[in-house]
Amino acid sequence: MAQPVDTVEKSALDLSEIEQKLMQHGKTILTDSLVENRKKASLDLATELTATLKQKGSFSYPFDSLQTISIQYPADSSFRIFTWQLYVDINEYQYIGLIQINETDPKVIRLKDKSLEMEDAMLDFEIMTADNWYGALYYNIMSFDSPEGKRHLLFGFDGFQFFNKRKIIDVLTLENGNAIFGAAVFAPLDERRT
Repeated sequence: MAQPVDTVEKSALDLSEIEQKLMQHGKTILTDSLVENRKKASLDLATELTATLKQKGSFSYPFDSLQTISIQYPADSSFRIFTWQLYVDINEYQYIGLIQINETDPKVIRLKDKSLEMEDAMLDFEIMTADNWYGALYYNIMSFDSPEGKRHLLFGFDGFQFFNKRKIIDVLTLENGNAIFGAAVFAPLDERRT
């Protein structure tokens, strides 16, 4: 049974109003001179966006006015991932991420950046969860089939330190409503040379 037209229009209007508020948080994250104000705006943005993305019908709303947030979709639009960067100081950037799964009742997975606690030497082989995520600002997704099922390559940027930036390629697998990062899909350098 379809929703009446006025209900659909009201829902779109509500999301548009919410988007305007989210835009203000994004502006604060980028421009406020005080780190505590930027952190509060980032937390408010994450909290309000999470609540919004859990609403029925929110997956079809593009949020294309949120210029301070990267929103990436795989080709099949089975989910979308929202990421943004928080500048803390000259050698610290934090990343915030949300994955919205395209279902009738959308599920939202909140990603917790633990990159500051991770040792560089372990990262190539680490399998991580949403609660133990190597944060990045994602700018592209490429999906591929594997013997274990569909996986997604995530291409991201890590501000890392003021004079030392990184580009990241990670593998995302969505299983039973959970996000798993990392998989043995790249051949070690020694094997590629033979």
